[in-house]
Amino acid sequence: MNRLDQLPKNVYDRLEYLEFMLRFRGWISRSDLTDRFGLGEAAATRDIRLYKELSPDNLKLNQSSKKYEILDDGFHPIFALPVQSALSKLRKRNICDALGISGSNGSFSPVRLVLPDVDLLATITRAISVGAQLRTVYRSVKNGRSVKNLVPHALFDNGIHWYMRAFDLDKNSFRSYALTRICNAHIDRQVNEHPDLKLKDFQWSRMVSVELTPHPDRKNVPHPETIEYDFDMKDGALKLMVRAAVVGYWLHYWNVDCTEDHSLKGYNYQLWLRNHQTLYDVESRGIAPGLSTYDQD
Repeated sequence: MNRLDQLPKNVYDRLEYLEFMLRFRGWISRSDLTDRFGLGEAAATRDIRLYKELSPDNLKLNQSSKKYEILDDGFHPIFALPVQSALSKLRKRNICDALGISGSNGSFSPVRLVLPDVDLLATITRAISVGAQLRTVYRSVKNGRSVKNLVPHALFDNGIHWYMRAFDLDKNSFRSYALTRICNAHIDRQVNEHPDLKLKDFQWSRMVSVELTPHPDRKNVPHPETIEYDFDMKDGALKLMVRAAVVGYWLHYWNVDCTEDHSLKGYNYQLWLRNHQTLYDVESRGIAPGLSTYDQD
């Protein structure tokens, strides 16, 4: 058994934090533990000693500064750290403060312009959990305010809005609804009258292949090899599998030119959907760049 697995949870968390600071700042000291976890200096010293026993080639003591510094040549992390987790940590103010990258030169993410009400979100997830029907008041950009009877079965994020995927009992079809456009919602029926509903939503269960390449227009992308490197493309393409119900939303969010003749102009269109035919009979295709149904209404 890995010795890390035998550590008490609180000790495990402290050593994981130590390694993160060592790896991303280049040094650690007892104050990292005393300030963050409220440990005494003796306990902090024991934790650092334990980490050094577990990974002797990762750090050395600088006698003048009394800090343990990273050994670049021998460093091998003992804690798994997916890049998504690392970036998530860098969004936290206390982590940025400890790393010295807070303030004007800190790590920032785009502000979410809209977030759903937490009580509404809880109502929706309860309905999904038990297969219940929701009676909602919904505001549509095209049709305005209306009452809807919906049976939700999933949630997804398009980068700007959170949506629920639901069966509209009145229209007898599956659709996607932005949570922040729901004025109110209550569970109308608690009994699960719609078993296996998700399996009947073909657009949700259908997975479509997406092949993204550098935009062929050299005015949009003068150096396509940069895009290939940026997106870690293999053989000139980034290949993904995405649910049909959401693919249009995500292609829009990624600014992917989805026209057959790659005709969209502008530096913001750096990617092109090479296999544009994959969007055939996809419900959300009208949201994808270059395929808008705006002029067809």
